[in-house]
Amino acid sequence: MNSKLLAFLEEIKTQGNMSKAAQTLFVTQPYISRVIKNAENHFGVHLIDRSSHPIRLTYAGERLLSYLQEQNRLRVTLDREMTHLSEYKYGHLSIASDDSLSDDAYSKIITKFNKKYPNIHLQIINTTARDAEKRVLSGSLDFFIGKKINNPKLTHVSLVNTALALVIQKSMASFDADKLWIDYDPNILNELIGHSFISIPHDSSYQRMINSFLNEMNLPVEFNFEVPTIQLAVKLALNNLGAVIAPKYIIKRNQFEDAEVSLMKLPKDQLATKIELSYLENTKNSKPINELIEIIKDVLD
Repeated sequence: MNSKLLAFLEEIKTQGNMSKAAQTLFVTQPYISRVIKNAENHFGVHLIDRSSHPIRLTYAGERLLSYLQEQNRLRVTLDREMTHLSEYKYGHLSIASDDSLSDDAYSKIITKFNKKYPNIHLQIINTTARDAEKRVLSGSLDFFIGKKINNPKLTHVSLVNTALALVIQKSMASFDADKLWIDYDPNILNELIGHSFISIPHDSSYQRMINSFLNEMNLPVEFNFEVPTIQLAVKLALNNLGAVIAPKYIIKRNQFEDAEVSLMKLPKDQLATKIELSYLENTKNSKPINELIEIIKDVLD
């Protein structure tokens, strides 16, 4: 129950709304209300200020949340220490990422890690950097892979500086039917002006980076499609539904036999996405964790 109360209080604090918190956590609003009310009756205090809009935690609610987060951190530390002492005969690691990793990359990472440590349970989560920061700090998530989370309490390991590439449509002048990869030419980017472009959600850190690049280069594109993942965006681009800028390792792992597109790698000093591993400072890097880092680097290289 403590873990549920922790999740509910965290999400209510973030959302400022009981219904939105319920939707995010995939539970009903009455269930959250009941759990909160039971805790209020148990401690004899109000945990939620329901008179404010948006609603917020009372001082007592903030203090309880702090204690629950510390309790969860201690439990995670205990689990990790016991795993270390048992010479990795059992254990659990939870890893989250944003859109930086494709399903194919995850598959390779998990397969390689499992061969070395078959008894360590891996939990894989897809989430935003904002949500991951909250989970890592509370101890409910071990690691986040993606854009760097700017929080002094977290430690960061640089994994790879991933090159990006432009998928060029056959309707664009630079399309070359005889060559898949064409040499970089900054003038080709001007062909994107007014051209159909495929994006992922604009509130994602990756798309914000792409939008910033397009704005800096003065390239007003037509966002005709917005899709959930960069993998789907690449597949649509290969069907000539629009241009897209995507990590090169994702593009390379798609099939091009029937695709009438050209590809152009962008210079890393112009545009690239740096993928980092973020985790809580007091997390001790054990042998499995260090090997997991090396596996991720190898897969994404």
